[in-house]
Amino acid sequence: MSSQTSRPIVRLPTSLNGTIQERARRLTLGGVRAAAFWAAVLLPLAYLPVAYLTTGSGALLALLTLHIVCVVLGHEHNNPETA
Repeated sequence: MSSQTSRPIVRLPTSLNGTIQERARRLTLGGVRAAAFWAAVLLPLAYLPVAYLTTGSGALLALLTLHIVCVVLGHEHNNPETA
């Protein structure tokens, strides 16, 4: 007889594991899309203050780049075809 005790390895079934991963991916992607959408909606409010208060064009260019990225990432927010 062996004095070693074997510890059972707990593994989720493949279908359950895939379902959990898919749901986590969808929730994360949905959150990123929602945040990007609303950032794209609100970022234009910052154009005038940034243009007025900064001396160089770097901040305005960075804000415009961020706005474009948010538009691209958030364009499918609440789109029923991607749900």
